[in-house]
Amino acid sequence: MRKLKVGTRKSPLAMRQTQLVIAALEQVAPNIEVEIVGISTKGDRLQTASLTAIGGKGVFVKEVEQRLLRQQIDFAVHSLKDMPAILPPGLILAATPPRADARDCLVLKEAWQEGRPLVIGSSSMRRIKQLQRPNFRFEPIRGAIETRLAKMQATMDGTVLACAGLERMGYLAELPFAYPLAVEDCIPAVGQGILAVECRSEDHELQELLKQIDHEETRIQATAERQFLAAMNGNCDIPLGGHLRRQGQEWQFAAYLAASSDAVGRQLLLNGTEPELLVKQAVAALL
Repeated sequence: MRKLKVGTRKSPLAMRQTQLVIAALEQVAPNIEVEIVGISTKGDRLQTASLTAIGGKGVFVKEVEQRLLRQQIDFAVHSLKDMPAILPPGLILAATPPRADARDCLVLKEAWQEGRPLVIGSSSMRRIKQLQRPNFRFEPIRGAIETRLAKMQATMDGTVLACAGLERMGYLAELPFAYPLAVEDCIPAVGQGILAVECRSEDHELQELLKQIDHEETRIQATAERQFLAAMNGNCDIPLGGHLRRQGQEWQFAAYLAASSDAVGRQLLLNGTEPELLVKQAVAALL
């Protein structure tokens, strides 16, 4: 196997996630050589604008995928929740390693007190709509985990972050007032907690290597959730959540949709044995 180049965003979390993928590959191919190529994306550069204003889903992956298509890198590591429902022609989702905790996490400066007025930093309409409380006031916030935590300490009472990112960076155990939110209370974004390993569809040798770190249950979750995203025409314009998980011998699909930023959202919890059928039922009920 040739020396490989893997592309990813330059954020500390993206670099950490890529290191985790490389470590998994080293377990199945001990002699592998991989160079990390950090790539600046539009979403990283324009941190004062909303994601909707600068292009919605895809602003964290487009430049990386362009490098992949130009054969400047061999594969890429993304957070699956950042990826549009349809991949560019010539690229495939080659591996989904085991999923991390998909839940959202409310991080506060001080211990939770019921009814206390709080200024919460979040630019995610999905999170804002589901977490609305009379005592919560939401302020826009974007940037890497470290940036958001610093802004929270400076000017806010709390923020909402993905458990997976906090865990991967080692922050979750260190934060004294971090409260993971039940899926029923805040349905996660499609693909949240899943790493996406993307490569060119023509690179069959690399695909054979990457599929060795693919995790079957995570692949089922990723496929179903992205089918839901595609059917709902999901982007950053509408508050949308979709999460598939095991419930005993069955699957449960949790879905959330607010038709607009002003609309009252609707939540569904559907149980069954066939993920694809659950997704179809959710789409039919919400559209």
